[in-house]
Amino acid sequence: MQEWEREQIRSANDGLRQTLDSVRTDFEREIGELEDIQAAVSALRIRATTPSGLAKVTIDGSGQVVEIEVFDDAFGRCTPKKLTQEINAALRGGVEAAAQQRAKIMAPVRSVLDGMADLDEVLPGMPSMRELRERFGNSAPDRDEQG
Repeated sequence: MQEWEREQIRSANDGLRQTLDSVRTDFEREIGELEDIQAAVSALRIRATTPSGLAKVTIDGSGQVVEIEVFDDAFGRCTPKKLTQEINAALRGGVEAAAQQRAKIMAPVRSVLDGMADLDEVLPGMPSMRELRERFGNSAPDRDEQG
Protein backbone atom coordinates (compact mmCIF):
# COMPACT_ATOMS: atom_id res chain seq x y z
CA MET A 1 0.00 0.00 0.00
CA GLN A 2 1.30 3.40 -0.97
CA GLU A 3 1.75 6.20 1.57
CA TRP A 4 -0.87 8.36 -0.18
CA GLU A 5 -3.38 5.47 0.17
CA ARG A 6 -2.65 5.20 3.89
CA GLU A 7 -3.12 8.94 4.22
CA GLN A 8 -6.51 8.76 2.49
CA ILE A 9 -7.59 5.99 4.85
CA ARG A 10 -6.39 7.99 7.89
CA SER A 11 -8.23 11.05 6.61
CA ALA A 12 -11.42 9.04 6.05
CA ASN A 13 -11.12 7.54 9.55
CA ASP A 14 -10.63 10.99 11.08
CA GLY A 15 -13.70 12.25 9.25
CA LEU A 16 -15.75 9.29 10.47
CA ARG A 17 -14.55 9.82 14.05
CA GLN A 18 -15.54 13.49 13.91
CA THR A 19 -18.96 12.57 12.53
CA LEU A 20 -19.50 9.94 15.22
CA ASP A 21 -18.34 12.34 17.94
CA SER A 22 -20.84 14.88 16.67
CA VAL A 23 -23.64 12.28 16.66
CA ARG A 24 -22.73 11.21 20.20
CA THR A 25 -22.69 14.85 21.40
CA ASP A 26 -26.11 15.46 19.83
CA PHE A 27 -27.42 12.26 21.38
CA GLU A 28 -26.18 13.22 24.84
CA ARG A 29 -27.84 16.63 24.47
CA GLU A 30 -31.11 14.94 23.49
CA ILE A 31 -30.86 12.65 26.53
CA GLY A 32 -30.56 15.72 28.74
CA GLU A 33 -33.69 17.18 27.16
CA LEU A 34 -35.53 13.88 27.59
CA GLU A 35 -34.57 13.80 31.25
CA ASP A 36 -36.04 17.30 31.62
CA ILE A 37 -39.27 16.09 30.03
CA GLN A 38 -39.34 13.06 32.32
CA ALA A 39 -38.89 15.39 35.31
CA ALA A 40 -41.81 17.54 34.08
CA VAL A 41 -44.06 14.47 33.92
CA SER A 42 -42.92 13.36 37.38
CA ALA A 43 -43.68 16.81 38.79
CA LEU A 44 -47.11 16.99 37.13
CA ARG A 45 -50.02 17.32 39.57
CA ILE A 46 -53.65 17.66 38.51
CA ARG A 47 -56.23 18.82 41.02
CA ALA A 48 -59.90 18.17 40.44
CA THR A 49 -62.85 19.16 42.60
CA THR A 50 -66.03 17.16 42.84
CA PRO A 51 -69.03 18.55 40.90
CA SER A 52 -70.70 19.84 44.09
CA GLY A 53 -67.48 21.00 45.74
CA LEU A 54 -67.54 18.27 48.38
CA ALA A 55 -63.97 17.04 47.92
CA LYS A 56 -60.76 17.59 46.00
CA VAL A 57 -58.47 14.96 44.44
CA THR A 58 -54.86 15.23 43.29
CA ILE A 59 -53.51 13.02 40.49
CA ASP A 60 -49.83 12.71 39.57
CA GLY A 61 -48.24 12.56 36.11
CA SER A 62 -48.56 8.78 35.93
CA GLY A 63 -52.31 8.95 36.64
CA GLN A 64 -52.06 7.77 40.24
CA VAL A 65 -54.10 9.29 43.05
CA VAL A 66 -51.84 11.30 45.32
CA GLU A 67 -54.42 12.77 47.68
CA ILE A 68 -58.15 12.89 48.35
CA GLU A 69 -59.37 15.72 50.54
CA VAL A 70 -62.97 15.64 51.76
CA PHE A 71 -64.17 19.06 52.90
CA ASP A 72 -65.47 19.37 56.47
CA ASP A 73 -69.05 20.14 55.48
CA ALA A 74 -69.31 17.31 52.92
CA PHE A 75 -70.88 14.81 55.31
CA GLY A 76 -73.58 17.30 56.28
CA ARG A 77 -74.34 18.21 52.67
CA CYS A 78 -74.80 14.75 51.16
CA THR A 79 -75.13 11.03 51.68
CA PRO A 80 -72.13 8.67 51.63
CA LYS A 81 -73.38 7.28 48.31
CA LYS A 82 -73.52 10.78 46.76
CA LEU A 83 -70.07 11.61 48.14
CA THR A 84 -68.68 8.41 46.63
CA GLN A 85 -70.21 9.25 43.24
CA GLU A 86 -68.78 12.77 43.40
CA ILE A 87 -65.28 11.57 44.33
CA ASN A 88 -65.37 8.98 41.54
CA ALA A 89 -66.36 11.70 39.05
CA ALA A 90 -63.49 13.91 40.22
CA LEU A 91 -61.07 10.98 40.00
CA ARG A 92 -62.13 10.15 36.43
CA GLY A 93 -61.78 13.78 35.40
CA GLY A 94 -58.41 14.14 37.13
CA VAL A 95 -57.00 10.95 35.60
CA GLU A 96 -58.19 12.02 32.13
CA ALA A 97 -56.68 15.50 32.56
CA ALA A 98 -53.39 13.98 33.76
CA ALA A 99 -53.29 11.67 30.71
CA GLN A 100 -53.86 14.63 28.40
CA GLN A 101 -51.15 16.70 30.07
CA ARG A 102 -48.73 13.78 30.06
CA ALA A 103 -49.40 13.15 26.36
CA LYS A 104 -48.80 16.83 25.63
CA ILE A 105 -45.51 16.87 27.54
CA MET A 106 -44.36 13.56 26.05
CA ALA A 107 -45.37 14.27 22.42
CA PRO A 108 -41.89 15.48 21.39
CA VAL A 109 -40.34 12.38 22.95
CA ARG A 110 -42.69 10.06 21.10
CA SER A 111 -42.02 11.67 17.73
CA VAL A 112 -38.25 11.58 18.25
CA LEU A 113 -38.15 8.01 19.56
CA ASP A 114 -40.54 6.61 16.98
CA GLY A 115 -38.42 7.99 14.17
CA MET A 116 -35.07 6.72 15.43
CA ALA A 117 -33.31 3.56 14.37
CA ASP A 118 -31.54 1.59 17.05
CA LEU A 119 -28.04 3.03 16.78
CA ASP A 120 -26.26 0.13 18.45
CA GLU A 121 -27.47 -2.14 15.66
CA VAL A 122 -26.17 0.23 12.97
CA LEU A 123 -22.94 1.25 14.69
CA PRO A 124 -21.67 -1.08 17.41
CA GLY A 125 -20.80 0.76 20.60
CA MET A 126 -23.37 3.51 20.08
CA PRO A 127 -26.18 4.05 22.64
CA SER A 128 -29.24 1.82 22.29
CA MET A 129 -32.60 3.42 21.47
CA ARG A 130 -34.25 0.29 22.83
CA GLU A 131 -32.80 1.08 26.27
CA LEU A 132 -33.94 4.68 25.96
CA ARG A 133 -37.48 3.59 25.10
CA GLU A 134 -37.49 1.29 28.14
CA ARG A 135 -36.10 4.02 30.38
CA PHE A 136 -38.72 6.59 29.40
CA GLY A 137 -41.48 4.15 28.51
CA ASN A 138 -43.02 4.16 31.97
CA SER A 139 -44.05 7.79 31.61
CA ALA A 140 -44.81 7.79 27.91
CA PRO A 141 -48.48 7.34 27.02
CA ASP A 142 -49.51 4.55 24.68
CA ARG A 143 -50.52 5.49 21.16
CA ASP A 144 -54.15 4.70 22.01
CA GLU A 145 -53.96 7.12 24.92
CA GLN A 146 -52.91 9.94 22.60
CA GLY A 147 -56.07 9.50 20.58
